[in-house]
Amino acid sequence: MNLDELVEKIRAISADPEIRGVANQLTAWKDSSATADDLAMAMERYIGNIWIGSNQEHDRVYALWSAFRQGSIEVIRGMTMNERLYSFGLLERFDALQSDADRQALYAKLHAGGA
Repeated sequence: MNLDELVEKIRAISADPEIRGVANQLTAWKDSSATADDLAMAMERYIGNIWIGSNQEHDRVYALWSAFRQGSIEVIRGMTMNERLYSFGLLERFDALQSDADRQALYAKLHAGGA
C-alpha cells in the first residue's frame, strides 16, 4: 500500500472530522519539506492526540497507518529511489521536477543520497 492508497483507505473509514484530519495530514506531507522520519513522528503524535468517536474506527486508522509505517518508513533505507517514490506517491512529482535543487530536496525528503 502506498501513501495515496493509505489516504483513500483512511477516508473510506468514516466521515469523522478527526479521521479526515489524519488523511489531510498525510496528504499535506507531500508538499512539505518534512522527511519520511518526520512524517512517522508527526503522525504518531497526531493520531495519539485526537479523539475519534469510535474505538473501532480509531483502531482501523491506526492499523492502516502502522502497516504503512512498517512497510514503507521503517524500511525506507533499504529501498531503491523508485520504490521510495512509489511508496510515497511521488513518482509523477519527481518526473516533473526541473531543477537539480528540487531533485535534491526530494532525495533528502526520502532519505536518499541523491545523484
